[in-house]
Amino acid sequence: MNANRAAAPAQQTKRVGGLDGVRALCALGVAAVHTSFAAGVMGAYTARPGNQALADLLAGLRPLALGPFFVLSGMLLYRPFARWTLGGGERPKVVPFLAKRLARLWPAYILLSLVCVFLLNFDAVDGVWYVLRPILMLQVYDYTWIAGMDPAWTVPAEMQYYLALPLLAVLMHWLARGTADPVRKVRRMMVPLALITVGSAVWTYYIHRPSMGIYPTKYWWPLGVGGAFALGMAMALLHVLAELRPERKPALYRIAASHPLLFWVGALAVYAFNCTQPFGRPGYGDYEGVGLALTQYGLLLVFSYLTVMPLSIPGTKSRVVDAIVANPVSRYLGRISYGIYLWHFAIMYFWFKTGSVFGTQPGLMNQLRGTIGFPELMTAVLVGSILAATASHYLVERPLVKAVGRWAARKDGATRTAATAQDAYTVAGPR
Repeated sequence: MNANRAAAPAQQTKRVGGLDGVRALCALGVAAVHTSFAAGVMGAYTARPGNQALADLLAGLRPLALGPFFVLSGMLLYRPFARWTLGGGERPKVVPFLAKRLARLWPAYILLSLVCVFLLNFDAVDGVWYVLRPILMLQVYDYTWIAGMDPAWTVPAEMQYYLALPLLAVLMHWLARGTADPVRKVRRMMVPLALITVGSAVWTYYIHRPSMGIYPTKYWWPLGVGGAFALGMAMALLHVLAELRPERKPALYRIAASHPLLFWVGALAVYAFNCTQPFGRPGYGDYEGVGLALTQYGLLLVFSYLTVMPLSIPGTKSRVVDAIVANPVSRYLGRISYGIYLWHFAIMYFWFKTGSVFGTQPGLMNQLRGTIGFPELMTAVLVGSILAATASHYLVERPLVKAVGRWAARKDGATRTAATAQDAYTVAGPR
């Protein structure tokens, strides 16, 4: 009976409004940071900030706003696997898992790729590989700059962690063997996650050394965001452990459940500290040196944990937090947040009227910055990306995700039926 109770929540598909709201805030934060740089608000190298106070606030979001995306992915996607190991439930089916992840990320990404390649970068097309490279998410390795897809390097990173997650789950399941105590299982399962977190910090140090130069091609590889993904997986373990052993909930779990606003105040303090850009220059979007990069790596993990943890605990309530992330507008923007993140940079190029469709080569943001005011550009980015994200969500993403979901449900149902028949055969014998 305990195994059935542990496995049952893995089938739930209801969205959590607060988590959608966090996605909305993060997507809008990333868009604001990039827009402020393009509009000349944030400083860069020899260019001084156009508005120091606003630049300080927006530079503080960089790169904190990315963290919760990866933490949420690690937490929500690993939770069914954690229930399998800790609660003795059924192991999630890998093929349906990967099919649903592919349907969630790839179609909207392909649409963006085709628009950017043929409308903004058509003059640069020198063969089929130029078109296939971004579609196959390989431009981060065979590095090619494609205007409009500037921040989309995180999508291949996310996809590669999706592919790795089932393998990592099997490894952690193997490490948990030999003990029936869920607490001891969790301790063993934390070892690979700790190694990933440390390895990601080492990689951050490596790519930010002065000898690597500014934005080396290896910067776009997925290793730098591994710590956030591992943090999400660790949080999934804590959630499942709290389900199985409610009398032994960790202290931070109990505090987050009873005082969610306190966690958000802590996240706000982390953000305020990052606005000072320790080891860097407040209000500037320079490529980080080693000191700033490592500091921000740690701050990103703390900020993401404090932001996401209280919202992910069932039954947790806070009027202030709910007013920010659980209102209808935040929840809607959260549902289309992936599209907002994908499209906001491309919208800037279209608003600047630079690219093949305008008869020009797409200009670099360093060349375009300051030619349009921040209010005008931010308004265009918000309206354009929300419209593009809405169209992508309802015309491309949602239909395909639902279709793959129905296929996965049928496949899972057929598997369960076959397993039930086999159990009956085993118990009763052939007739």
